[in-house]
Amino acid sequence: MRNRTVKILTGIAITLVVLGVIYAIGTAVSSAKLRRAYAELEKAGRPMEPADIIPSAVPDEKNAALLYESAILLLKAQPAPNGNLLEHLGGLSDKFLKESIESDELAELQQLIKQDVVTQALSVIEQGTGRRSCRFEHDYNAGFNMLLPHLSNLRSITRLIGAKSCLLAEAGQSEAAWQLTQTQLKLADALRNEPILISFLVRLASIRTSRETIQKICVTAPPNPEQYRNIESLLSDYEDRKPLVLALDGERLLGGEWAFNLLRNGPARDLSASINQESDLGELLLRLYSAIKPLSLADQAAYMRILGDYTRFVQQPYSPKEANTMDKKINQMQGSLHIITSMLVPAIGRVYELYWESVAQIRITRAGLAVLQEKKAQGAFPEALDVLKLNNLDDPFSNEPLRYKPQGQGFVVYSIGPDEKDNGGSPRLKKQKEDWDIVWSYVGGR
Repeated sequence: MRNRTVKILTGIAITLVVLGVIYAIGTAVSSAKLRRAYAELEKAGRPMEPADIIPSAVPDEKNAALLYESAILLLKAQPAPNGNLLEHLGGLSDKFLKESIESDELAELQQLIKQDVVTQALSVIEQGTGRRSCRFEHDYNAGFNMLLPHLSNLRSITRLIGAKSCLLAEAGQSEAAWQLTQTQLKLADALRNEPILISFLVRLASIRTSRETIQKICVTAPPNPEQYRNIESLLSDYEDRKPLVLALDGERLLGGEWAFNLLRNGPARDLSASINQESDLGELLLRLYSAIKPLSLADQAAYMRILGDYTRFVQQPYSPKEANTMDKKINQMQGSLHIITSMLVPAIGRVYELYWESVAQIRITRAGLAVLQEKKAQGAFPEALDVLKLNNLDDPFSNEPLRYKPQGQGFVVYSIGPDEKDNGGSPRLKKQKEDWDIVWSYVGGR
């Protein structure tokens, strides 16, 4: 009996030693993978510390953010049927720009938008766009728990400006409408230097709203040559990929690094809540997972590698082949043993396509504005875009010129879009997944 007990204990001891050795080897291998991932990022010239990407402090007298916040507070201090005046006007303006507003809501929008407090707030916004620097105060140590209330407020302001610009144009005040539209475009730059992915996406949405505003105003009052030159200059600047790269570096340094540090050193409940896994089971699994270093270190290495790959990828011209490869890499992470990476990485999956859709939209708008200027100068729409002698009008999804054709009293200019199929200038319908193009169909002025 004693011999049997000794054998059992010896077997257990050997098993524990073997498991310990395997664990140590696994930890060493995973640690080496993580070191290599960091070395690759450093070799690629990527920033390695949060301080490398967090915007520098800006003196108050040069900081546009303070003026934007002042205008936001001014509007939010006013009561309205749905919350405060900013939120209420933002909602009405959004409906107006989407042409889904009811007649009574339109009358309310027209009345509210004429108020002195709105005029005063927009004047402050315009002053802000004249400042070269903009820095909102954020707790950059909060990771994915960072509070960003300014984003929804800026979206409401952008929509409000768009609605007022269109209403001014319809009232025959085209000069004021185009001036306000330039303010709307400049406002998107409030987020240019924020190293936060959601801020970058809101910036794209603001640019899209500005583009839609421009196209709506053109139906009523196309810009004069001076207004056109100003708008063209602003639009051309929004193809810059630096904000996208900065946002991805921020996603890694301010989000991913924070999450993995919290996994190792912080309360599991804090991490489970921040990545939408807030439950007792989720907390328990994360606690167990964090204790298994070979898995958690390999997970972090996988995250750093794919963020490094994606950051390099987005700096190249549009490539459907490379896009498919990156999509496969991201999809492979879901359901893998890299639990944290599988939760964090899907957030970047559509960023590349959204950026290039924005580029296509910008080029389409630039082309359409130039066509309207040619019509003013020559009395007829040009037969082709090449007569405009405008740089950088290729469709990013085909590397060929944008499609264009005069049509009745107007024209159609379009990109074939990410499906890389020419659908004849057929715009995307709600929830349509394929067989659509990115289109500006101008039907002629009223």
